[in-house]
Formats: sequence, structure tokens, C-alpha cells
Amino acid sequence: MRSSKHAKHVKPALHPTRSTLSAGLTAVLLPLCLASPALANSAPAASATSATSTATASGASPSASPGQDRAKQQTVLRISGPRGAVSPGRHAVAVRLLADDRPVKDGYVRLEKWTSSGWAYAGRLLTRADGLGSGKLSMTRTTKLRAVYQGSITRTAAASAPMTVTVGSSLRAGSTQGGGFRQQAVRSAAAQNGKPYRYGSTGPDSFDCSGLIQYAFRQAGKSLPRTSGDMYRVSQKISQSAKQPGDLIFMSTDGRIGHVGVYAGNGKFWDAPRAGKNVSLRPIYSASYYVGRVN
Repeated sequence: MRSSKHAKHVKPALHPTRSTLSAGLTAVLLPLCLASPALANSAPAASATSATSTATASGASPSASPGQDRAKQQTVLRISGPRGAVSPGRHAVAVRLLADDRPVKDGYVRLEKWTSSGWAYAGRLLTRADGLGSGKLSMTRTTKLRAVYQGSITRTAAASAPMTVTVGSSLRAGSTQGGGFRQQAVRSAAAQNGKPYRYGSTGPDSFDCSGLIQYAFRQAGKSLPRTSGDMYRVSQKISQSAKQPGDLIFMSTDGRIGHVGVYAGNGKFWDAPRAGKNVSLRPIYSASYYVGRVN
């Protein structure tokens, strides 16, 4: 019989304590608790996916959200130009660019004109600190214009409402009506717009009054005398009420013809006024004038 000192020592089974049970339950429940928020968040994610799919199916772009549109400054663009009928030539056109009702500086605005093929490039303007930009466009016939701003990272794109500049129908380029050379002379005078007056000058860089008229009609194939008095002498006399574009408008001082211009229609004429002024289109400034027609 073996000695008891060699017998194995067997530890009695321990009964689970409250702390042991608590730790075990915590180990089981904790992963479930951590998983709960993920389960809760899965529903909105599914809804967002569903909404995106619906938008795509309906043709809407997920990137064009209202929030993104509101983040950009809302741009407004306006265009203005001559009022009423004008003669062929270069005419002032202006634009104003606003973003959230504030002027936009250094904004490039594209000017477009309507053609048989659609809108086409006509020019470009750069806005100043007040949001305004201006320049001149050459127009030989009635022209529909609009302004376009392409937008930027911070501003929406914009296009102005179209406007129409009316060029007198009797002055349209390429007219084949009788007296077409007179209309051509009007166009030639208009092309000198802005050139300075210089006494005794006949062009092409500067003019006096009769020098401008002689030059304009020479471009149209007609030869005229050098002075306004001689032009009046050789022209056919016409009443004021019967005047037509291309007729000559003469002003007199003390019974002598001292100034001449070419009628453009709508009560206006092209002339080289006096020293310090430039060739321009302006209203007939006196009720006492004479009309002569070149044949």
C-alpha cells in the first residue's frame, strides 16, 4: 500500500461567483451593444442608396443637389445698347454682371449675335469694379444680341435676355435700290466714327466737314467738289420733308453755306463738327438747314 504522501492532491471544484458570471455576461453582451449603432445606421444608408438610384433613374444628377446650387453665388447678367433705329456703323453695347446682388469685377462676358445657324461669337467684354463692361460692335443690319457669362467655381453661369438693335431698313448693307451709292456713302461716313476733326483734312485719319463728305462719296464711286459751298451748288435741291438717307445736310451762317454732313435717317446725320470734336452721328441741331441730293 502506497503512502498517502504520494497521493495526488485534487482541488475541490469551485462554484462560480457573482463576479465571474457578471464578467461572462459582459463579454457576451458587449459585442451586441457595440453592434447596435451599426444596425441603426444601416437604415438611412439604405434610404440614401435608394434615393440616389431613384434620382438616377429619373434622369437627375446626384451631383446637382440643391445644397450645392445654394453654395454658389447666384449670378445675374444684363445687356443694353442703342434705343430706336440707328444707321450702320459701330455702336456702344454695355453689360452689367452681379453675383448675389453685388458687382462682379474682372468677369469675362461673351457677346453673341443671332445668325441663321444660331448664336455666334460677336465680342468679349471685361467688367470693372462696378460690374459694368462696355465696348462697340459693328452692325450693318438689324442685329439680335445677348451676353453670356460662363460662371466659375463660386458663381453660377448666366445669360442675359436677348436685345435687338434696329438698323434702318433703308440703310442695310448690300441694298440694290436706286441711289445705292448714297447708302454706301453713309456707311463709309459711319466707318470714320471717332476720328478727329482737323481743318483742311480729307482723311483717312482726320477730316474737316467737307473733307469727310468728299471722302465718303469717293468711297462710293462719286466725285464731289472740295468745299461745302461748292457741294451745295452742284447738288439737287430737296425739301426737308423729302430728305432721304444719303442726302447732304447743309448749315448756313449769315446766308453762306458753312457746314455739311450726310443724312443717316431718323433726324440724324454724320459730320465732322469742329476743332476738338470727332466724327459722330448726331441730331440735326438746327431747324434752318438745306438739303442737297447727289445724283
